[in-house]
Amino acid sequence: MISVNRKLRLAVQLISLLGFLWLFLQTEYRGTDELAYPVSLLFRLDPLALLAAFFAPGESNLFLLWPALLLLGLTVVLGRFFCSWFCPLGALLDLLGGPFRRQQLNFIGWPKLKYYLLVVLTLAALCGLQLFGLFDPLSIFLRSLTLVINPVWNLLANGLFDWLYQAELPLVSPVADRVYPFFRDFLLAFRQPVFLLGLFTAAVLLVLVLLERLQPRFWCRNLCPLGALLGVCSRHSLLQRVPQTDCADCRFCSSRCRMGASGTQAVHSAECIRCLDCLEFCPHQRIEFNFGTRSTDKFDLSRRSLLTASVGGVLLAPLAAAAPLSTKSRNDLIRPPGAVIEEEFLRRCIRCGECMKVCIGGALHPDLLRGGAFSLWSPVLVARLGYCEYDCTLCGQVCPTGAIRLLQVKEKRKTKIGLAVIDKNRCLPFAQGEECLVCEEHCPTGKKAIVFERRKVLVGSDPQELLQPRVLTELCIGCGICETRCPVAGQSAILIVSEGETRTPQRLL
Repeated sequence: MISVNRKLRLAVQLISLLGFLWLFLQTEYRGTDELAYPVSLLFRLDPLALLAAFFAPGESNLFLLWPALLLLGLTVVLGRFFCSWFCPLGALLDLLGGPFRRQQLNFIGWPKLKYYLLVVLTLAALCGLQLFGLFDPLSIFLRSLTLVINPVWNLLANGLFDWLYQAELPLVSPVADRVYPFFRDFLLAFRQPVFLLGLFTAAVLLVLVLLERLQPRFWCRNLCPLGALLGVCSRHSLLQRVPQTDCADCRFCSSRCRMGASGTQAVHSAECIRCLDCLEFCPHQRIEFNFGTRSTDKFDLSRRSLLTASVGGVLLAPLAAAAPLSTKSRNDLIRPPGAVIEEEFLRRCIRCGECMKVCIGGALHPDLLRGGAFSLWSPVLVARLGYCEYDCTLCGQVCPTGAIRLLQVKEKRKTKIGLAVIDKNRCLPFAQGEECLVCEEHCPTGKKAIVFERRKVLVGSDPQELLQPRVLTELCIGCGICETRCPVAGQSAILIVSEGETRTPQRLL
């Protein structure tokens, strides 16, 4: 029999998850360059995104993240409620991890790891290396949706409708004709999304789900830095459990608490996520949650471990800068239009994947090593796979931390993200003496950035006149459509390089 409190929590958890999924689906081009919903709301609530923006250089835009301050304030009052009532990754782990759960194992001392990880990430960010996005549960949730779940969903849904239309079933086909417009307009992507690092991201999510086999909410209990930050704020929250120890004649809470917050000595207020399940577990109905009760719990963190974590966080930034893969001078590193200067970009980007989800041309993909050893999952433009739409400013609208500035359309059209360079060894008019007009035809700039010059060339032993392309450096903005559409098989005959890109520090909106 499920208690009323648990039913309420499950209902709130489900509504929150569906709400975030709805906002995710609305992070999509729907025929207009302005998004109708606050699709980045999840990261406006994210205290780790607030820390990333706070430690980043450039002018601060922290006022955009004021909901995160509100969440921290509510945590001081109510405790670590976000983890059990609103966190979408927690809800996803509860939903997907349930079938994998077996006997609960006791990893003594492991819950302290998330606090040490929080110290490492905070001091590394303070010293110039922002890694919050790699471990932020909200970033993990959005990344998994963007790079894994949404592509699979679109592939299956489109495949299902294609099969229904081809089958021409007498009763099903008319229903499909009515249902498909709703799916197309509200639940499916503008184009079938396919992303680099999709399998790697899926493997990370799978590992988090399989860890549920070892312990319920293994990630939340032992590794989540956001949970650690909220735990610090909730240690002396106004809402506390009474009694604050397990009853000597029962101790049923210790075996059933999914977070291991209940113990024989004291209830660990920083670990308790206020799920209220213990109200249902207690056979004698002795447990209550009251305001004004003072917590007797103490942080039992090793000073030596804290010192080690602190030193590690401080040293991580210079070690990352000295790593062989830390170069930022690669000419194929193309960031989204409006991206701030590279150092500030990497310190602001929370790796949420929102910009990749909303990109009309499918140009933005998660980086592996182009931007350095710690550029993982940050957005880069891969022009062979997609291009930057000339009039689109959506990526700047969804970025929650200011890593990508919001541009107006007129400014966007003049913003250089790179430069097109012709490879004459592969370009058909140069290499094979064949006319090809594709790059000039697709160039979107008002005055074409690619022009043709008529020249006499030898084709075999016969002299002929051919149109050969030339890039006007002052007009090219590096949108990449020429590389995307180039008909040469394999590597394109025209490449986008980062030469001439215009990137500025963040400015207040």
